[in-house]
Amino acid sequence: MDSVRFLFATALANVAGLLMPIKNDIYGLVLLFTLNFVIGMLADVCNHREWSFKKAFRFFRDAAIYFGMILSIYLLGCFKGEERAAVHCVSFMIYLAIYFYGTNILRNARLITDDRSTMFRILDFIYYLLSLRVLEQNKLLKDFVEHENDKKNMV
Repeated sequence: MDSVRFLFATALANVAGLLMPIKNDIYGLVLLFTLNFVIGMLADVCNHREWSFKKAFRFFRDAAIYFGMILSIYLLGCFKGEERAAVHCVSFMIYLAIYFYGTNILRNARLITDDRSTMFRILDFIYYLLSLRVLEQNKLLKDFVEHENDKKNMV
């Protein structure tokens, strides 16, 4: 039994050592996902919506899938001998998550605050900047959002 625990601990330490270059990215994702979950839960509670275990489970499933993608991208890049490219790819994936989850956090934070308060106006302005102005500056992102809206309108 001790040899199995030793083998497991050794394997875990090796994987942790391999992931050291993206350690801060992983911490950032944990923070981003936690903030998204907490603000979303507060928005539901403040707006008298029922707590949904299905919605919470879907969030944790999506977060696990995203972490799996990040780790897979990085590990595949390392195994190919292109660690620097893998770190850049992971960085791009982190920025995508920050944009999409960040706009969701701001949208939910706006639901929590009083719409006559200064904080609401600050959150509303930042949400406006991220949801509209960033799209105008990034043609690829704008095309994607328009494509997604078109798909929703077709159904």
